[in-house]
Amino acid sequence: MRLIKFIVFYLFFSALMLQPVLAKKIPLGMLVEIKGKIEYSKNGKRWKKVRRNKFVYKDYLVKVNSDSSVKYMNQETSKTTQLKANSMVKVTPEGLQALKGTLGETDAGGGLLAGLSKQFKKTQKYTTVRRSVQKEGIHLKLATNTVTKEFSELAWETAGAEYSYRLHIGKQDRKNKEWTDSAVYDVPATTEGIVRTKIKPISKKQKYFVEVLDSSGGVAYKADPANVKVLSGKKLAKFNEQKDGIQKMDESGFLYAGLLKDNGLLVPALDKYQKFFAENDDDDDINELRPFIIEVYSKLRLAKLKSSELKKYQSNE
Repeated sequence: MRLIKFIVFYLFFSALMLQPVLAKKIPLGMLVEIKGKIEYSKNGKRWKKVRRNKFVYKDYLVKVNSDSSVKYMNQETSKTTQLKANSMVKVTPEGLQALKGTLGETDAGGGLLAGLSKQFKKTQKYTTVRRSVQKEGIHLKLATNTVTKEFSELAWETAGAEYSYRLHIGKQDRKNKEWTDSAVYDVPATTEGIVRTKIKPISKKQKYFVEVLDSSGGVAYKADPANVKVLSGKKLAKFNEQKDGIQKMDESGFLYAGLLKDNGLLVPALDKYQKFFAENDDDDDINELRPFIIEVYSKLRLAKLKSSELKKYQSNE
């Protein structure tokens, strides 16, 4: 009987500790190459102007005014349809439905939105709310970072404005755990929630760890080592090819941020997502995209920033 009570209590406690937040909507496509006056509506009553690339969802209406045009990228088929002036369409899972005027030509979209639906579902696991007791002291955890010659910053969560840091790049012997430095960087204190520093280019995977220094220069905390990977060769060439295609079509930066994230380039991905959310904070659907930046905070092990973003996400649900 005691065992049964314990199991019931454990399951109940676990349910409280892990509360997933489920996505309500997944976009069916994106409006791109906006020219002139383009408007969208959720119900046909209240219309808003589309100023930049915009995700659209099931049953949304899109109005193309005179001397205007826009393209619709279907995330399911990856095809692009031209919307003509003086037309109105309804966005459906089966495709666009012309309510006024006619649809323009449809062609291959280059697969820029391929797998978007899966990505939306994948990001939801990072919106799980973990209710835990805050421990006092420093508990710095380092994330796996990927760098290139262009993107060479490492980042970690601040231990507090009163601390500076010493970053060690090198390798650790698997057997005796002996550490060998290849580079050491002194990193100043910051009042920001994230500590960032550039490193010199490296040609192959290494490890890094961070010492947290108090005001006297003494080591107050030493974080466990993590990996620094290098994006190079064929993978880098493929990344650059995809980057060129995405940036030509999507000036919002959202898809490019996703490409950076998927290639492990988390620090520049965070920069792009933060810029995107700052520029699109007036978008009615911005909260549906918030799990993507929450994922990056989680992967970078920025617990406080992730918690803050989760609160925004929940409060707008």
